[in-house]
Amino acid sequence: MSVICREGEFAAGRIPVTSHVTDIPARLKALAPGYFVMFNTRAQRFEIHDAAQRGGTLACVLPFDALDSRAVEYARRYHVSRLAETAGEVDAFNERLEREAREKYLERAAGKTREALTYLEKRTDTDIIPKELIES
Repeated sequence: MSVICREGEFAAGRIPVTSHVTDIPARLKALAPGYFVMFNTRAQRFEIHDAAQRGGTLACVLPFDALDSRAVEYARRYHVSRLAETAGEVDAFNERLEREAREKYLERAAGKTREALTYLEKRTDTDIIPKELIES
């Protein structure tokens, strides 16, 4: 469901935040001129909206209980101008996860192979398997 709000106007379940003790709305405007802050009364959370965004104004929901400088950092981190950098961070994270999963898989396979070789070394009826293969 797309959310459409207008800067400075009340909307269904949302209150505009036009001023703040630490100037969060103005600092967000410096980041992107279309940004404005709304407080969602139903969900009890702050939202950043972007008037320039198509299909709805909701840009992001802040994961903080209070409106403070973290909101500006959060918006800066996920702003469209950092899209390529953020995508790179996501790719690096995914590559690390894949590498760790691959390493775990290989460690597990090596452990199972050691178990199998230990089992074969103790067996006397393994004449069909060359001893050189078991010992290597």
